[in-house]
Amino acid sequence: MDSGEAFSIGFRTCNVKKGTGGEWLEFPQCKKYIAKTKAEQYSEARTPNKTRKDPRHYENSTRNIVVMPSGEIVKVHLRLIIHFNSKTVI
Repeated sequence: MDSGEAFSIGFRTCNVKKGTGGEWLEFPQCKKYIAKTKAEQYSEARTPNKTRKDPRHYENSTRNIVVMPSGEIVKVHLRLIIHFNSKTVI
């Protein structure tokens, strides 16, 4: 996933705070989302003083992926991944 190449993924959803989840999601082609630098974010933002919260992906074991070709960004919890590139994750 971290190599930047396209991959397929299948995982379950879970939200402990809201008490929802259990939905199966599978994406045949996606890539890891690469965040823009702060300078790029500020230049595109409507209000330059607006800051974004740090998602702490590595601490929370999450990653954002871009589903192709739609471009939708989805957050994935690494411990909920069941299939990666057609292989079962243990």
